[in-house]
Amino acid sequence: MTHCSHVDASVKKLLDMIYAPMYTKTLFTAMELELFSELEEGKLFTEVAERLMLHPENTRLLLNALTGMELLEKNEARYRNTPLVNKYLLRKSEWFIGDHLRVYNAGTGFDEIDMVKLIKEGPGSEAKEKEGLEAYSIFGDWAEMMKTQQRGGRAKEISDMVSGLPEFKGFRKMLDLGGGPGLICLEIVKHHPELKAIIFDTAEVGRVAEESIKENNLESRVEVMTGDYLKDSIGECYDFILAIGTLNFAKHNLDLAVKKIYDALNPHGVFMCISEGLTHEETRPKEMVVSWLPSVLRGFDFQLKQGEVSDAMLRNGFRNVFKQTVSMLTGDMDVDIARK
Repeated sequence: MTHCSHVDASVKKLLDMIYAPMYTKTLFTAMELELFSELEEGKLFTEVAERLMLHPENTRLLLNALTGMELLEKNEARYRNTPLVNKYLLRKSEWFIGDHLRVYNAGTGFDEIDMVKLIKEGPGSEAKEKEGLEAYSIFGDWAEMMKTQQRGGRAKEISDMVSGLPEFKGFRKMLDLGGGPGLICLEIVKHHPELKAIIFDTAEVGRVAEESIKENNLESRVEVMTGDYLKDSIGECYDFILAIGTLNFAKHNLDLAVKKIYDALNPHGVFMCISEGLTHEETRPKEMVVSWLPSVLRGFDFQLKQGEVSDAMLRNGFRNVFKQTVSMLTGDMDVDIARK
């Protein structure tokens, strides 16, 4: 059948915004029901319903919707996962990001704010400057949220990036600054039998990191240090320091934080910072500009412009900085690698 349109093709962008919450609800329904775990091989809807004890006709309707969303394939009445789903939405996959998606969906902050009121009246009395790791408190149960988010694909993509550094095999001691529950750090350590690590975070988050270390039987190689990295010692003699989304909370004291990191490194040590870097007059990448809205509208400005971190690295003694923008599971991120 010939396809024609009487609508400006560009209006699809607006329509997609309306459909997005529907797609999201449909996806999370399928994940909660564990549908994808049943569909590595083609099955009839009746087989899926019987296996999972679901209503047959409603199961068929949901499977059709998921097929329309291009998450499933349907051939001769049999449904099966697309390669995308098998890689990222099967829990047994090393790239599984189901928990990551759940955390981001539940923790956006948009449901808790009155955007119209904030834009009309401005931030309320809570809008005071917060610095360092104490700023995490505005996100609620940060530690448990991050532990869920760091599992699977998120930890793997960063550990692969770190283990790909030319100096990696020579590392003996690393610091994960603001490392949260520590699953990313632990994944890195697993790639290097001689590497020991310190996870630095607040006391509350540090307790969760200690649990993660025990769960992975890495007590002999990884320990936790707690405090506020802007005020307290972060240790010394590191070969590698990693900071993922950490320097956002030192935005107004960036030189202080970067100099402290520089001083804590051994000669020829490496510092990798992963954060968003706003471009196009602070309008891109859209994922970061939009996702930060609940915080910035309340007066908590943690956004970093592209180049702010790398410039601070060079100002504070690093001999060179390699800058790149990488498409990651959290969107386009700036990865700045500085060498002492």
